[in-house]
Amino acid sequence: MAETYYDILGVSKNATQDEIKKAYRKLARKYHPDLNPGNKEAEEKFKKISEAYAVLSDPEKRKQYDTLGHDAFTSSGQGYDFSNMNFENFKTTFGDFDIFKDIFEDLFGTGTKTGRSKRASAPQRGEDLYYNIQIPFRDVIFGNEVELNVRRLKNCDTCFGKGGDKSICGVCGGSGVVRQGSGFFAISTTCPQCKGEGEIIYKPCNKCGGKGRFYVTERIKVRIPPGVDNNSKIRVPGKGNDGLNGGLSGDLYIVTNVIPHEIYKREGDNLYVNVDIDMFEAALGGKITVPTPYGAVNINIPAGTQPGQKFRIRGKGVPHLKGGGNGDLYIVINVKIPQVAVDEDRKLLREMSKRYPLANRDQLLTKGRL
Repeated sequence: MAETYYDILGVSKNATQDEIKKAYRKLARKYHPDLNPGNKEAEEKFKKISEAYAVLSDPEKRKQYDTLGHDAFTSSGQGYDFSNMNFENFKTTFGDFDIFKDIFEDLFGTGTKTGRSKRASAPQRGEDLYYNIQIPFRDVIFGNEVELNVRRLKNCDTCFGKGGDKSICGVCGGSGVVRQGSGFFAISTTCPQCKGEGEIIYKPCNKCGGKGRFYVTERIKVRIPPGVDNNSKIRVPGKGNDGLNGGLSGDLYIVTNVIPHEIYKREGDNLYVNVDIDMFEAALGGKITVPTPYGAVNINIPAGTQPGQKFRIRGKGVPHLKGGGNGDLYIVINVKIPQVAVDEDRKLLREMSKRYPLANRDQLLTKGRL
């Protein structure tokens, strides 16, 4: 039994137009001649699936095919003859429609001539710029305003970003694309002369050299908000590169790198600071003065405070970047033990150790026995 157009596309006779189109696209990507250079088998396969799609994608031709089969499109059946058909006379036979339009866009990123020309001349937003800066820890707490020298592309004020006097491209006739032969049919590609613009500069601007933009260095003030961290991005609208063809300017992003502080360690918006106390303060308790980024404060140390114990001071941490208060400051206690050299003091400590036995290691030794 002869292979039908439905068999070629791998669809059923009741397939919808969307199913037919989807099947064609899948096969066309696989067997396209430009993706299989020199492969005659792939080229013949591509011709067959294109022939099948040309018929089945047209409701009227599909109806004829379902009634008469291949005879509807052969000279013996007094219908259309696909034998020895190439792309150009295929279009002549069936009208000036492009069944390959969608697959061209999928494979090559090209569209119609009109679409290409419009895209090339449409306003384009300028590029965003990113600047990395180092900031001291103080700026994390209180914020700051800094001034930066930013190198950015600015539209030429002589040619207003056009690059000079332009004329229609002689290669593509202003369309931005050219038709090139590819196997047995032609495809549209970006014009190599005008790079898709549709125009060429015949008299470049003396100030920008025909580029339409040139680099300038601007002194820009940037507000560093409290709460920033490493890799925080501060957006300065409109201070990136100027746009093309009247497009909006890009933005400037300041990326922060915080210089670590000598005593404060940051975790999220909380801060940690190690504070030394002697063993007598730890044992007896008392009031001590501790540092915070906002000034020294007094806190009470309870009797029997242990090494590594933490005390929280609310609201003395890093400001939340989006507002709404601060993190907390944690005081981490480090107990300092003196080296006792005086015999009388050593005797007193031995007597105290008998009254306050704390290091009960018997249970630990029992559990540690394997």
